Amino acid sequence: MTSFQRITDAQHTSTGKSKGSGGEHIQVRPRQMEFGFPEALDRHWYDNNPYITHFVHALSATFPDGERFFIQSVRNYMDQIDDPEMLKNVRGFIGQEAHHGKHHEHFNTLIGKMGYPMDSIIKSVKRQLNFAQKNLPKDQQLAITVALEHFTAILAHQLLTDDRFLEKAPEYVQNLMRWHAIEETEHKAVAFDVYQKVCGDNALRKRVMRRATVIFLARISWFQLRLLWADGLPLKPGKLMDYISYLVGVPGFFRKIIPDYMEFYQDDFHPWQQDNSSLLDAWKERYKGVAAAMLSHE
Repeated sequence: MTSFQRITDAQHTSTGKSKGSGGEHIQVRPRQMEFGFPEALDRHWYDNNPYITHFVHALSATFPDGERFFIQSVRNYMDQIDDPEMLKNVRGFIGQEAHHGKHHEHFNTLIGKMGYPMDSIIKSVKRQLNFAQKNLPKDQQLAITVALEHFTAILAHQLLTDDRFLEKAPEYVQNLMRWHAIEETEHKAVAFDVYQKVCGDNALRKRVMRRATVIFLARISWFQLRLLWADGLPLKPGKLMDYISYLVGVPGFFRKIIPDYMEFYQDDFHPWQQDNSSLLDAWKERYKGVAAAMLSHE
């Protein structure tokens, strides 16, 4: 039996067309999952590479409170949503993001048990997001969600289309990240559609994306450095070159997202103009044990 099992599907589901060119048959559907995390993680579980391992750890540190911020930014406008189909999508989005936060909290706890400063990093994320919620107008908070949801969606696309990004990770990390990527793909247009309905300011959307990109990359880099510092700043030139190639060479995690990232700055942009909905069906075929648990609509 695979360590990746569906326990139960949440009761509320949502179907219907997105406003873009694809995703018409996608269900935005929260699922309760079990990943079979071990009691203790290997310290550098990705090919004994501290740089790639801590890059993933840094990303994971941002997810729980980031997901809660996304949920609240959309909830702020639920009373303005009169389209039943959109409302179902929003509820599905909220359910999915809540589950993402829960499972990454478990993963983050295991990372912290190895002596890494995850609690301190997570408190830093929380402070920044709390500041944004208290001081930024609600339309800007929603614009931040739209920007970062696009970021996660295009990163998710890479995880689902190129096995090399996860092939050297243990099974439980592969399953966690692919499940997260699949649901990010399913709901990638939800916050955007809400934004278009209640605000639709393209200039604000683009301006916020520019700021969010700089802040996001800077924070991830800083968190990764703090985790490496806890390891005594290991000097492994070969592994460092592998990490650089991982991001900007071959396979090129960040290099490959550049065209999709730049599309966000088009006035007529919509997340489903990159119609990768067929990826979800392909995963059901290719990974019958894992993906059937993730994607089954029975």
